[in-house]
Amino acid sequence: MDDRTIARTQARMIRAAITGAGLGVRELWREYRRLGGEVDELEVDAYLHHALHLVPRHRDSLARVTNRLVPDARVPCSRDLRPIDGMSEA
Repeated sequence: MDDRTIARTQARMIRAAITGAGLGVRELWREYRRLGGEVDELEVDAYLHHALHLVPRHRDSLARVTNRLVPDARVPCSRDLRPIDGMSEA
């Protein structure tokens, strides 16, 4: 998977998890900022709706926050969505 595909996959999973738990972007963003996140709320919202690309460091922080807020979410970090050992995708 390329980085853009990984980003879209993470965003879709995060959005589904918080929506399913009855949470909004604001709750996600507040916890993210509380834990040291650097991206503002509008950027997080844009990312979750595929209108902004975030680097893996910020995406993975959002994934970890989502998994903390919604324990059953299991949103993977970027490295967990990449092919193993440099194997190419079929």
